[in-house]
Amino acid sequence: MASPRSRKAAGPQAPLFDFDDGVLDDLPPGDEEALDDGPLDGVAYRDLVRGDWVIRAGDVIDGCRFDGVRASAWTIRGARLAETSIRRADIPVVSAARSDARDLIVSDSRLGSVDAFDASWRCVRFVRCRLGFLNLRGASLTDVAFDDCTIDELDLLDAKAHRVAFTSTTLGSLTVAGATLTDVDLRGAEIREIVGLAGLRGATISDDQLRQMAPAFADLAGIEVL
Repeated sequence: MASPRSRKAAGPQAPLFDFDDGVLDDLPPGDEEALDDGPLDGVAYRDLVRGDWVIRAGDVIDGCRFDGVRASAWTIRGARLAETSIRRADIPVVSAARSDARDLIVSDSRLGSVDAFDASWRCVRFVRCRLGFLNLRGASLTDVAFDDCTIDELDLLDAKAHRVAFTSTTLGSLTVAGATLTDVDLRGAEIREIVGLAGLRGATISDDQLRQMAPAFADLAGIEVL
């Protein structure tokens, strides 16, 4: 068994992924009339334009590819997404509270307000995405990665996060009050503001980030620096 010293030297464990969205390359085209009528399984959609798109609680999107989605709002509260790829989505409002996502890849997309409190995410990747407000309060996150993303505000209040990584990602504001973090790697993130600094326990940061946060850590500890 590794000693605490060697475990620390090894750094945080990276997210684990085994889903390759290449398996979705040859899916048959889906029927647009089916988008609001229940589960979607093993179909592909391209250049969708919707108004308010609603997936009902309990419905499942499984093994699907969406390449190009424009909608005024997308509601997936209580729905389940599995082994699915979403590319080039432009959606100002996403309502995803208490949703379940597993083996999901979202890439080259622009999402405004994403309300995903109490959601369960496992093996979820965001690549080259722009997100406004990402609300993951009380969510359970396991094996989640943000790669080359910009997030204006990320709220992890009371969330549980395990093996979560940020690479070449900008976070305007990060809230971690009450969060439980394990193997959360923030070294690849540019973080402009942190709310609830004590909630960073369990995260890994870089030397540069530590220097930037030093005044806030001193204030948290009640240390006067003159």
